[in-house]
Amino acid sequence: MPARRRFDQRATAVVELLGTTTECDDFEQALEERGWPVLQKEGGPATAMTARTTRYLLECRFPGSRTNARRGARERIEVVGDELELDLNVEVTDLVVRDPEERPAWFAYERPAADDPPAGPPTRRARWRRRVRRWCAERLAPYRTGRHISALNRTRAQELATRTLPGTATPSPRVTVRRPIGTPDPEPGAVTGRRRGADREIFRLCHAAAVLMVTSSLIARLWPQGFAAWWVLGLVAVTTLGLAAHWLIRFMPGKPGAALGAALGLGVFTAAIGTMIEASGGSGGPSGALGLVFVAAGYVVFTGIRLLVRQWSWRVVAPWLLPALLPLVLGFFPSLGLGLHALYLDAFGLNLEDVEIPRLWQLIATARLGLAVNLWLIALAGFGYLQHLHWCVRDRWPAYTLLGFFALFLLWTGGWGLGLETAARAGNDAVRAAASRQAVDAYYGIGPQWVCVRPVGPADGIHADGGEFRPARPYLRIGDASGTVVLWDPAEKGALKLPMDKLRIVPVDRPPKSCAPSS
Repeated sequence: MPARRRFDQRATAVVELLGTTTECDDFEQALEERGWPVLQKEGGPATAMTARTTRYLLECRFPGSRTNARRGARERIEVVGDELELDLNVEVTDLVVRDPEERPAWFAYERPAADDPPAGPPTRRARWRRRVRRWCAERLAPYRTGRHISALNRTRAQELATRTLPGTATPSPRVTVRRPIGTPDPEPGAVTGRRRGADREIFRLCHAAAVLMVTSSLIARLWPQGFAAWWVLGLVAVTTLGLAAHWLIRFMPGKPGAALGAALGLGVFTAAIGTMIEASGGSGGPSGALGLVFVAAGYVVFTGIRLLVRQWSWRVVAPWLLPALLPLVLGFFPSLGLGLHALYLDAFGLNLEDVEIPRLWQLIATARLGLAVNLWLIALAGFGYLQHLHWCVRDRWPAYTLLGFFALFLLWTGGWGLGLETAARAGNDAVRAAASRQAVDAYYGIGPQWVCVRPVGPADGIHADGGEFRPARPYLRIGDASGTVVLWDPAEKGALKLPMDKLRIVPVDRPPKSCAPSS
């Protein structure tokens, strides 16, 4: 028996097969292996030597989106015929719709005995006590039976509440039903939604809310630059808000006004949240909008890979995902990620042995390089979306070739363009800033800083590796290692290595013209 898999779509198809009994048996066996039942078989009789036309009415089950699913069903059946080299034509394909209606929920409870009509005229106190008991029974349900009911009206719900079920206690005559707290009884003839359709609409609304939040955050970031900088994002936000209103109307049938009001409230709420996220970043801190974009991009890539796994299996997709474990593997060996530091220090003419880098920053740089290398997963995620939309069912080799080319391009772009080249560029920018006597930004644990150096004792007795030490000059302190400090001289454009125990290093905000002590 084939392993049971989750199928999102079911399509019925009429297939015409011209073949012998052997070819028909092979076709039916292939359908059985895929879990596609044959509903009806007409035609023949064929023999092992003579081909006859046989028509099959079968059900094709496969994962993926409803969009383009009919074409996907036809091509999947044709793939089976191509693999078996059969004279096969798919005449009709259509989707099987099995979406039950979402009936209102009811809860059964047992009325207390004190709720029965009194024998004589009740007093005001008795009437209030009766009302309180009834409210507690209906809202708080202290006498509930635990039975959960789905019914279109109260009459049917009451009938199901008092129905005797096998293995359960016989319901008391006092059992009645109530709706959830604050929910009125359904009106006669009210339109009921579909169970799976409601889930899909809620899922779409969550995505619409996320898009609105990201776009509003980006608009808040680009607002000072004028309308020309963010009009495209505004168009995206308006379009998404319209789609959200459309989905809410389908989620709340018969209540268009409430759906439009809910869509407007969703837009205002998400826009406020996105603007607050961007405003919380501060003027000099990281941008909240860019952080949301990175999170959204990661979610899109992860979803594409998940869809690809659902189309195939972990056994097939795992070899493709092995390079994605690179950041985790390098995390156990932080020193393997020192390539960024090596290229940065090379701009100053230094090696990794000259500057000691904290292990934490080594790990962070390693993760940064690993994530840049895994930029190729975008290609894999895109292939997952194509599979989900049934665009790569047949003729896969062109798609595989394009996928391989795009993956290699992204691998090169991520590993070199966003990884190693950025380190070399940061080092060259630091050298230019130092030559211009400007402040130099830190780079993953390497914090260049302008200093004035005072010798402890005679300056002539200090051995300088790489040039001549002149205390009157300001130096850029790159770092230190094993008791040796590395200073970069902007005048000579070279690095000096001096023993730290013979120096007194004084940090300065800006490099002065001279570090000589004033008399």
